[in-house]
Amino acid sequence: MRERSLLYLFLGLNVALAGAFVIYLFLSTNRQPEVVATSFVPTAKTNAMRSTQAVNVAKTNAVVAATNKSAVAAPVTTTNAQTAVAAVAKPTFTSKKFTWQDVEGDQYRSYLESLRAVGCPEDKVRTIVLADINELFDKKRVREAVQHDMQWWRPEAINSMGVNVLQERGRALEDERGALIAKLLGTEAASEQKGETLLWNSVQLSGPVLGALPPKLHNDVQEICARSMERHQTYFWSRVNDGQPMNQVEMAKLREQTRTDLRKVLNEEQVEEFVLRYSHNAYRLREELRGFEPTPDEFRKIFRAIDPLEHQMQMEFGGPEAMSEKQRERFERQRDAAIQEALTPQRYTAFLLTKDPLYRQAQMMALQYGAPPKAIMPIYQMTKLNESRRQQIINDANLTPQQKSEALNAVNIEQQQKIQRIVTDAANR
Repeated sequence: MRERSLLYLFLGLNVALAGAFVIYLFLSTNRQPEVVATSFVPTAKTNAMRSTQAVNVAKTNAVVAATNKSAVAAPVTTTNAQTAVAAVAKPTFTSKKFTWQDVEGDQYRSYLESLRAVGCPEDKVRTIVLADINELFDKKRVREAVQHDMQWWRPEAINSMGVNVLQERGRALEDERGALIAKLLGTEAASEQKGETLLWNSVQLSGPVLGALPPKLHNDVQEICARSMERHQTYFWSRVNDGQPMNQVEMAKLREQTRTDLRKVLNEEQVEEFVLRYSHNAYRLREELRGFEPTPDEFRKIFRAIDPLEHQMQMEFGGPEAMSEKQRERFERQRDAAIQEALTPQRYTAFLLTKDPLYRQAQMMALQYGAPPKAIMPIYQMTKLNESRRQQIINDANLTPQQKSEALNAVNIEQQQKIQRIVTDAANR
């Protein structure tokens, strides 16, 4: 009895499972999307259909345009409509690469029109134009800075530092830059893109290195120089008011402060170029080499060799006069060795002449007479010969004091006459 009941139970469960499976098949079949048979048009036919549609659209637009114009003017033919479409700006394709060198040419405007015709955004066009214009005038400014550079290796350079030709040329270039921006981008863009005005109140930053400083960096250097001069003047007047002489160590520290400020904004090459032209040590070296007539390369090599020695000595002692005899001898040996290393043997021999007091005297004579540098050596040789004659007269025991005085006066008169001839011959040559 029990086994029969279990058999009926299993049979009922199987029937229920079979019924559920039939219901699932029925529902899943009814939810499937209907499959529709279709055939695709070949690619060639599709393109043909699109071309036909494009032609029909173009004709429709032309007819609509003609209809609209006919309300206020004479009927427009299909040929006129095509001409109007052709009048729209079209890009001009070329293999030429336009750069800042082409900004001032007529083709550059066509280049900009082509950029606009192909859909280049106006702000991008403006960026391109301003970058090219700025690079063009940066090159022009450097060219002016090189052309009006001073002869920084000569003593005469000190007198030319106040000539501020670059200030006027800088203003003229800025006016040209504004006019070019207005020509290519409009007056509104020109007024918005005014360059930073260069300051020229302290030093004339010229040459290929300092003349290429960007406007902001140029002005930073000018401000550093202005603060440096103010510090020196304040210290000078404070010592004068206190009745005290200048402390050379304190002066050296003020100069070091200027160099420190310059190192914060300039690179190593730019700092060297600045101190080579405007530093205290460069000024002294130019005076020391007067008559030696160094080339720019020789002056640079000598300055590189001795400036660290002199600057360190000034920071510790102020000057050689404050050193002991041994310290001074050691410093002078190091300095002379550095100069000898910087020059060729022949040029070093010529440099040693500048240490001779008679050579210095010849330099002063040439300067007094306004003679060119090439007159210094003949004056020096003549002065050495006359000095030897003076010593002979002074040491001659056979001459009375009156005779010695007359002989020395005769030598002096003869020397003056020879100097006049040397100066005249040098000027004529």
